[in-house]
Amino acid sequence: MRVMNINIGSTPKLFKSVRYSLAAVNSIFLIKGIILPILGVTFLVKHKVYDQIITNRFINLPAFTIATGVLILAIAVLGYYGAFSEKFYVVAGYAALMVVIFVFEMTITIIAFDLRNSSATAIRTPMVESMNLYEARRDIARLWDDLQMSFECCGVSGRHDWSNRIPISCCHIDYGTISPFQCNISNSYPTGCASALGGWFSKNAHVIGTFAAVFTSIQALLTAMSGWLAWRAKFEEVELES
Repeated sequence: MRVMNINIGSTPKLFKSVRYSLAAVNSIFLIKGIILPILGVTFLVKHKVYDQIITNRFINLPAFTIATGVLILAIAVLGYYGAFSEKFYVVAGYAALMVVIFVFEMTITIIAFDLRNSSATAIRTPMVESMNLYEARRDIARLWDDLQMSFECCGVSGRHDWSNRIPISCCHIDYGTISPFQCNISNSYPTGCASALGGWFSKNAHVIGTFAAVFTSIQALLTAMSGWLAWRAKFEEVELES
C-alpha cells in the first residue's frame, strides 16, 4: 500500500499529529458530555414535580438529554484511547459513534422545539383528568393548590372550570387577611393553568432546544474532524509523539 508523505514540519503540533488533534476534538466533545446531563437533570427535577398532570413527553425529553450526555462521556473515553494509540480501527469506530451522537442531538433539537410549540395543548387533557380528582385525592389537591398559588392561575382553561367550588388557592390572599375569606369568580385568578404552566414548559423546552441546536452544529464539525483524523490515521504517515 502506498504511504503518503506530507511535509508538516512547520505545522503547529496540534494539527500535525493525530494524537493531539484527536485529543483536542475529544476535549470539546467531553465538555458537551458534561453539560448535557446537568441540563437534563435540572429540567427533569423541575418537570417531575408535575408528573401527575403532564404527559411522558415532558419527562422523556430531559431523560433523553441525560442519556445522550452519559453516552458522550463513555465515547469520550474511547476518543482519548484512540488519541493515545492512533490505531485506525479505534479512531474509525470513534468517528462512527460521533455520527450517532450527531443524530441524537438533532433529535433532541427537533423534539424540544416541537414541544415548545405544543406544551399548553399537550398538558390540557391530563390536567382535566387530574382536576376531577381534586376532592378525592389529597396529593392531587396539594399539587393543584401549589400550582395555582405559584403560577397565579385557576383551573385548566380558567376559573369557570371549577364551577361553584373554587379552591382558595385560586385567589390572592393579602397579608393580614382575617377569616372568613371567600374565593369566588369575582376575585379568583382569571388565567388558566394550562396556559401558565404550558408557557413555563415551553420556556424550558426552548432552553433545551437552543443548547441542543448549538451542540448539533458543533457536533457536525467534530464529526467531520474525527472522520478526517480516521483517514489520516490509515493513509498518511504522521509524526508519532512519544
